[in-house]
Amino acid sequence: MIVELVGFIMAFAYKGSLESVYRKNLYEVLITALNKSDRKVLDAFTDLEKSLQCCGVNGLDDYHGREPKNPDCFRYRKKGCSPIIIDLLNKSLPTIGGTLGAVLLLELLGLIVAIKLAIALKNAPETNYSSFGNFFNSVVPNRRQNYDSFN
Repeated sequence: MIVELVGFIMAFAYKGSLESVYRKNLYEVLITALNKSDRKVLDAFTDLEKSLQCCGVNGLDDYHGREPKNPDCFRYRKKGCSPIIIDLLNKSLPTIGGTLGAVLLLELLGLIVAIKLAIALKNAPETNYSSFGNFFNSVVPNRRQNYDSFN
């Protein structure tokens, strides 16, 4: 529940800084992969470019004269991937945050109900249990007596 709460808060707190984070970090990943000729990262970036129909982080100029692996890159010359990703996240973030908030609220209500039920069962006299309680006493003798001796 704590992780969900942190995710819920971060969904709304970092919404304004998406552009700087994605543009800068994605650019660094691309440049590092180009400099080191990291095939795995470049292949993943090519797949990203093909699926989003974009080229580079900010456009074709990000390749600094190198040939991109995606041949469609020349068609999307001015269209970078970071604005597309940022727009997608800006559209999805309220839905994600709202869903996290709703799930967190339901879990919190469930926890409160479970605690109230546990307290009610602890304080309930033996006669309030169903006939299954009598069966359970015959299977596990002295169940209630051992518990009551601690009180």
